[in-house]
Amino acid sequence: MDTWIIQLHRSTNEITFLAISALAAIIFCFWFIPIATDTMVNSAAGLAEKYLGKNQRTIVINSSTNNPELFLMLLSLSLGRLGGIATPLGSNFANIYLMFIVAPIIVIGKWVFLGKISNIKNFIEILNKEKMLFLWHFSMSLSMFAFATTAYWFITGESEFAPLPEVIDSRTLPWVIVGGITCLAGIFVFFLYEKQFKQKRPELFEDINADDYEASWWKFIVGTALLILLCYILNTLFIAWTEIYDDLLTKLFGDSIFAGLHYFLGSLISSLPETIVAVKNYERLTSPDLNTAMASASQSNMTNLGIGFVGSVLASLLLAIGINYQL
Repeated sequence: MDTWIIQLHRSTNEITFLAISALAAIIFCFWFIPIATDTMVNSAAGLAEKYLGKNQRTIVINSSTNNPELFLMLLSLSLGRLGGIATPLGSNFANIYLMFIVAPIIVIGKWVFLGKISNIKNFIEILNKEKMLFLWHFSMSLSMFAFATTAYWFITGESEFAPLPEVIDSRTLPWVIVGGITCLAGIFVFFLYEKQFKQKRPELFEDINADDYEASWWKFIVGTALLILLCYILNTLFIAWTEIYDDLLTKLFGDSIFAGLHYFLGSLISSLPETIVAVKNYERLTSPDLNTAMASASQSNMTNLGIGFVGSVLASLLLAIGINYQL
């Protein structure tokens, strides 16, 4: 596939192209995609409060932050690549270490830098007070990751941490369908337990700070449109790297480089908006906002299973009409 990125590689030397690629990846990771997602999420949260009520904001906030995974997957399917499903499934792994390890480290590091030591003490106190809340979100995040790992195996025939061959027999219609059913089963389990959780702690979903949320349809539309464009460019970049650095990347991901890039790099990039949401809410030092912060892992992981289910349905339909996809 002779994309504009491959043409750029041909017209520049290797060092220049690597510098451009690295700069593009950094800008996408820490600027473009987070800003576009943040614009969309804030608007979606405001619209959710306006039309659905306060108690629906948490799930809308954390579901909206999964739109990068959705668009990366859909656009990869449009480019003839089934491997894009690896992004939402891989995000279930990225969300765990980002929300429960990286985000708290960022928050504490920020307070240390600003000399707000009392905030660290308050943060530890609220975590100690809400141990059961932490355990609920952490256990649900791990459960959703287990469903995602199983679905990944059904769809690819390999573990997500093993190098993938380019052609694998299990990428047939029945296996893809079973992978989708596995995603659906995980969603059912989440809602079953979340219903009980909401009944026990309704205040966690009703008393969220709403200062940052604006009910703006045009910002929601602009943020979404920009995110779609960025996800298309990122997919194009992944395809170009697959062809240009085939020998090097094969050693890391096996022959199916595109799926590997989506599982580890695509999922990391697409999970950064959730990390931003988690950091903002950890800083507020209230139980409802702590719930929202940790839901960036648990509820986002559930939403990723929903995205994986949609991807498996679309892939199944395309396979059923005779369109065979590469990983």
